[in-house]
Amino acid sequence: MENIVLTGLSGSGKTTLGRMAADVLGMLFVDMDDIIVEKAGMSINDIFAKYGERYFRDLEADAAQKAATLSGTIIATGGGVVLREENMRVLRRSGRVIFLDRSPARIAEELDCGDRPLLAGGAQKLHKLSAQRRSLYLSSADAVCENDGGQRQAVKELVALIREQSGKGGYAVIGDPIGHTLSPPIHNAVFAALGMPDKYAAIPVKRGELADFVDRLPALGIKGFNITIPHKPDIIPYLSRIEDEARLCGAVNTVVVEKDGLCGYNTDMQGLLMAVQDQGLTYRESKIAILGTGGAACGVALKAMREQAREVVILGRRPEAAAEIGARFAQVSATAVKSGDLSEQALAGALRHCDVLVNTIPLGMAGIAEDHTSLDFLKALPDNALVCDLIYNPPRTSLLLEAESLGLKVLNGLPMLIYQAILADEHFTGKRLDRGALYKIAAAALAQRDKKAG
Repeated sequence: MENIVLTGLSGSGKTTLGRMAADVLGMLFVDMDDIIVEKAGMSINDIFAKYGERYFRDLEADAAQKAATLSGTIIATGGGVVLREENMRVLRRSGRVIFLDRSPARIAEELDCGDRPLLAGGAQKLHKLSAQRRSLYLSSADAVCENDGGQRQAVKELVALIREQSGKGGYAVIGDPIGHTLSPPIHNAVFAALGMPDKYAAIPVKRGELADFVDRLPALGIKGFNITIPHKPDIIPYLSRIEDEARLCGAVNTVVVEKDGLCGYNTDMQGLLMAVQDQGLTYRESKIAILGTGGAACGVALKAMREQAREVVILGRRPEAAAEIGARFAQVSATAVKSGDLSEQALAGALRHCDVLVNTIPLGMAGIAEDHTSLDFLKALPDNALVCDLIYNPPRTSLLLEAESLGLKVLNGLPMLIYQAILADEHFTGKRLDRGALYKIAAAALAQRDKKAG
C-alpha cells in the first residue's frame, strides 16, 4: 500500500477527512503540522510569530522528507506545501496525491481564520491564496476530491478515491504498538527485487479490534498479512487452516488470504534459528535458555526441541506457565525440559553451561516503558554464550548492552525479523526464494533507510 498525500487550502478538510478515511481503511494517519510542532517545540502560530514564514517552510520541507519515509499512511499536508516543488517531488515518490477541492467561500463560512497565521483577512485572503495555488494543487495531484458538500459524502468519496488510487491487493503487518515496525521496508525491498507490484504497509490494530480487521479484509484487498504483539495467539480462531508448528506453539505470525479462508503459519521460529546459525551456532546438542512464556517463547522452545537441543530451560514471571510449555511439548523430542521463575537463583542455575540465551519478554522495547530491573544474571553465562534479544528497536537494549560489556556475543531481533519476513514472503508467493540474496537486499534497504533518517 502506497501513501496517500492530501493537499488543499487550509480548512479544506485534510486532517478531519484524512483521519476518518484512515479509520475506515485501516491505514495510519499523520498530519505534517504535528511533525513540525514536535520538532520546533512550539505551535504553528508561535513559529510564524517568532521566526516568520520562511523558517516555517524550511521545517515543512523537513516534515515532507520525514512523512515520505512512511508506508501505507494518509498524510495531511499544510496548505502551502505545494509552494516548494521539492516537497511534492518527495511526497509523490512515496504515494498518490489527492487534492481536496473546497471553495474559499465555504471555508470562510465554517473556519475561524484568526487561528491560522496565513488566513488573517478571512475570505479575501482565502480567495487570493486559492488563485495563487490552485494550479499547483491540480498539477501535482493524481486525483481531485470535491469537499463542498456534507462531511459524510466527502469521506465516502475520499475513501473511494483512495481505494482507486491505491489499487486492490497488497500485504501488511498488524499489531499494537506498530509505529516502530521495520516490516514494510523489508518486504517492499523483497517485492521490488522479485518484480512484484504489490505494496506492504503497517496497520494499527488494537487489542479487541482483530475481528473487525478480519471482517474488513475483502474491502482492504489484503492478500496476506503478518502479525505482531498482541495478536499472534488471538488470530487462530479466525483461521481455516494452520500449519503444525504454529498450532503446537499457539502463535501465528503469517496469514495468507485464500479463497476458502485464512491459512496461518509461524516463520519466527525458523527465522531465529537461521539468525543463530549465522553466528556459527545451532540448537542441536546445545543448552537453550528462554526468558518469557508467551507465544514467542513457545515457538523458540518448540523449535529447539525439534532441532534436538540438549536441554531447554524456560523461565517466566509465572513459573506455572513455563512448566505448561514444557509439558505441552513433552512428546516432541527427547530434549530435557526444565522450567522456573525469574528469581536470581533460578536464573543463575538456568544459565550455567548455557549456549544460547533468548529473551522474548518485551522489556526495553521502543514504546514499552518497563525494563529489566537487574541484569546481574548475565554473569552466570559461559564466556562463549550467545545472548539473543528478539527486540530490534532499539538495536541495543539494556540486556544486550550489558552482555556486550561482559564480553558475550549478542544478537538483536533484526536478523530474525529479516529472515522471518523472507520466509513469510515464500508463503505469500508460493515459491522457494533465494533467502541469502534477499537477506542482503533487505539489510541494505534498512541501512539506506537509516542513512537517510540520520
